[in-house]
Amino acid sequence: MPEFSTEFTVLAALVAVTVAKFAFAAMTKNNRRNNMVKVGTVTQLNYYPVKSCRGITVNSGLGSPLGLKVENAVDRHWVVVRSNGDFITQRQFSKMALIQTEVRGNDLVLNAPGITPIKVPLSLPVTNGNVVNCRVWENRLKAVDCGKEAGLWLSTFLQEPGLRLLWAAPSLPRVDISKTKKPWGNPALPGDQAAFTDFSAYLMISEGSLCDLNGRLKQPVSMNRFRPNIVIAGCPAFDENNWSEVRIGDKAIFRILDPCDRCLLTTVIPEKGERDAASEPLNTLKSYRCFPNYGTSPLFGANATIDVEGVVKVGDPVYALRK
Repeated sequence: MPEFSTEFTVLAALVAVTVAKFAFAAMTKNNRRNNMVKVGTVTQLNYYPVKSCRGITVNSGLGSPLGLKVENAVDRHWVVVRSNGDFITQRQFSKMALIQTEVRGNDLVLNAPGITPIKVPLSLPVTNGNVVNCRVWENRLKAVDCGKEAGLWLSTFLQEPGLRLLWAAPSLPRVDISKTKKPWGNPALPGDQAAFTDFSAYLMISEGSLCDLNGRLKQPVSMNRFRPNIVIAGCPAFDENNWSEVRIGDKAIFRILDPCDRCLLTTVIPEKGERDAASEPLNTLKSYRCFPNYGTSPLFGANATIDVEGVVKVGDPVYALRK
């Protein structure tokens, strides 16, 4: 009996210590979040149902773990792939910028110049016959094939045979972005997830950053060159890279991961579906936004994930905890 009592006492002590540890961590996090300061206001919200196609600007949306959710469609939950499952983007097909997306009832509508629009169901059954393998960068995934008609539509417009449109069904495994290999290290935590994004579920950019860049360009560019989800006004240029946590509105809390490294996709002129002849604004960004730890790709914007879900709206105040 004394031996049992001793073991029970030790176990109880360990449980108490564990509970106290988590309680202290939660209290510390809450105290830190109480130190957030207002840094700006949301001026634009965008989501991009189909990876690398034109986005949709909205006034509000749900900040969900997998991206901005509006009308039962979630940011970058569809992807265009070749017949072998490899994803494609505006890096290879700049005309993808001309493919407009719209959520209409229970359908995702694709529209582009010179071709009849097509409807794709927002939700499809997951069966052995329509689940296929695909690749987005180094991530090997399973997704639902949206059918021959959607594939033919994309192949016709992009003039590339064998294309398919895939959907990230909720029941299929997601990418754990903490396992993504980055040359400068990966700040994501286990459980941080994404569907078909390059990395994280959110991209934040301040208007100040764009203003700074446009002051250096012969021809100013619009924010849609950079495809952000959340645009914030009222803070200095590149201040978004100084934040560790962000609260938008009353509830949604985001965790800033790392700066977003930019590529030639920024040189695609969205209104034309073609690349800028002078490779701008990428060349100008390379002249002053490259940093030793991040290689030769310039930094513009901040990748983020979400810790607390919540509705975000244009006009919401933005509070940040600085690094």
